[in-house]
Amino acid sequence: MKKAGRIKSWHADKGYGFIDIHADLKDVFFHVTALQTRSVQPRPGDRVSFELTRGKDGRMQALNVRIAGAPKSTVSAGASWLPALVSLAALATIVVGAFGGYLPRQAGIVGILASVVAFLAYYEDKARASRKAWRIPEANLHLIALCGGWPGALAAQHLLRHKNRKQAFQIVFWGTVTLNLGALVLWKAAIAN
Repeated sequence: MKKAGRIKSWHADKGYGFIDIHADLKDVFFHVTALQTRSVQPRPGDRVSFELTRGKDGRMQALNVRIAGAPKSTVSAGASWLPALVSLAALATIVVGAFGGYLPRQAGIVGILASVVAFLAYYEDKARASRKAWRIPEANLHLIALCGGWPGALAAQHLLRHKNRKQAFQIVFWGTVTLNLGALVLWKAAIAN
């Protein structure tokens, strides 16, 4: 049964919020995955319609949350192939550079292995999120990216639509990419001398 209410609070960095339904019930929890479309960022005061259900913890939560006036979900809300292709091109550049003698050979091997591990870690974390199971800590995902797995992590973020809209996560992620590439440059410079 559809209910209506207004968003009371939204925590974009954590991906959840609460809906005020003007009834005797407490505010209703909703997760970013409950949104029917993610093309519009939820804001306090937005009118919403949703289905009320009980979560695994027994508390009430909202599902199929639709923000009034938001466009319906489209195909473009699916996987984004361009960042995945860019990450594949970056990984190919690192591997070719490593085996061509421009970068240390280990950088190519580590890049491939760490990218595969990163993609699988994101896949597993998304699966755990859908099961509401214990999640892989974000620090572990960032560590894999820092150790050379950022191309696989970038591909996973956009192909699996996981962690690619969480601003705080993205800031740290791009920091790990910068540190990894900087370390590669320094490694090459140290070997050249």
